[in-house]
Amino acid sequence: MCALLWLSVVLTVATGVGANFANLSLSIEPQSIVVTFGENVTFTVEANGYTPVPIEVKFYRPEEICSNQTISYAEGWHNGSTSILFQPSKQGRFIVKPLVEPAQIVDDRRFFALIKVAMHQPLIIVSLLIGWTYTACWSTGYYPQIWLNYRRKSVVGLSFDFLYINIVGHVCYAVFNAFLYWNSHVENEYYRRHPFGLNPVIGNDIGFAMHAVFGTGFTILQCRMYDTGGNSVSTPAKAIISVYMMIITITFSAAALRLMHWLDFLYIMSYIKLSTTMIKYFPQAYMNYRRQSTEGFEILNRLLDLAGGLFGILQMVINAWNFGKFPETTLLSISQAHLTRVCVKSFQMIGGQSVVIRSSLGWAFFSILFDLVFMFQHYILYR
Repeated sequence: MCALLWLSVVLTVATGVGANFANLSLSIEPQSIVVTFGENVTFTVEANGYTPVPIEVKFYRPEEICSNQTISYAEGWHNGSTSILFQPSKQGRFIVKPLVEPAQIVDDRRFFALIKVAMHQPLIIVSLLIGWTYTACWSTGYYPQIWLNYRRKSVVGLSFDFLYINIVGHVCYAVFNAFLYWNSHVENEYYRRHPFGLNPVIGNDIGFAMHAVFGTGFTILQCRMYDTGGNSVSTPAKAIISVYMMIITITFSAAALRLMHWLDFLYIMSYIKLSTTMIKYFPQAYMNYRRQSTEGFEILNRLLDLAGGLFGILQMVINAWNFGKFPETTLLSISQAHLTRVCVKSFQMIGGQSVVIRSSLGWAFFSILFDLVFMFQHYILYR
């Protein structure tokens, strides 16, 4: 008898909770899309779960996205999709955030769509081709030096400081991408801080980062196998790397002890990557100056780096003109390769688009400047 009474109480509570608790989930697929001006866009609104009251979802952005549509959901369970048609009226980057009434019935924090409207479809294709071109330039840039070392059976003329500082930056970049791409806890924290943001890391970023670690790591392995001419990592470089290791250890421990969020730890990793970009070129340039020679340092990797940088800037300009301003896709095209990868993403997360544009262009020109310095040393000063 007591068991039946307890069961009735449980059922009553469960029924009461079910009648007043909404677990309706709303999402838009795809959440991001690129179209050309005048092209209609179709999104699908997915609804799954229960709502205790009728809900209306209103799409209304007449000044930019021609849409005046409402989706109604009656009280009860839902499991289906509804198509919504948009007609962009101008080029640019637009966030469509539906209005859900009554408010606070469903969690609509990630219920939005990002529409990027370009003027010309051929320029989108050209931009993609340029993207593959600079990715190929930067990806193959590691192998001329590896081949030169193998052919000479020597690494004399190659700065160890450059290599070891460089691999610290690449490892930090790989950790940054892997955590943000695969760790849902970190990703959710990123979304909490940036409600209208999309995950800036894609699979290609992880592949590129791991390839960079492999290329630099293999070159360091060659330094253990071939004649070094007495070259080694300098004391200043060891001190710099030690500071990096200390910062990583402290911030990792703070994140593990929940004194800071893991996303902030990743920001620190990205700042380390950014600082290595500022430092790593100086030792090689100084070594060339001290030896009055560039023998042993493969200039082809700098030519490929320069070509990649120029193609990256060209893509940025084309996208900016095609989209009418600097949209997220423009910024990420620079962040997914070259020295600005992590720098741009970090500033995008923290400082906004204007800071991203200045930083990405600044670091791109910084790298190109050193490419020109190495070319001047190789082809003019120390011929």
